[in-house]
Amino acid sequence: MDYNHYIKTRADGAIIAGWSDGPHRDRDTADAICINQKGSYQVYLTIDGVRTKENPQWLTHDGIPLYKYIDEAVQRRTDDEIAADRAAIPTPPPSPMEQLRADVDFMSAIGGMAL
Repeated sequence: MDYNHYIKTRADGAIIAGWSDGPHRDRDTADAICINQKGSYQVYLTIDGVRTKENPQWLTHDGIPLYKYIDEAVQRRTDDEIAADRAAIPTPPPSPMEQLRADVDFMSAIGGMAL
């Protein structure tokens, strides 16, 4: 039996998700792109004519897409593209503990000042 393989992309073509309708029959495909109509039960990619392992890793450990879909073909994203995404990740706000420490340090600093 043949299965469809789908991907979802961001506006710049970076692939943010991929799946097969084998194990995911009920998944919404409204905004998805079908990249293979004769695939196996598990999803795989074909890049430059070479098939990847099934269920490839789609994202880096910090959530950055590893692949892009450009001109109806899946391609690996370049190191520069991945680095640009990583650089665009905003710095998280301080944790409650970090904020408390900063507040205590500030209070200690102004407590020693003559008023």
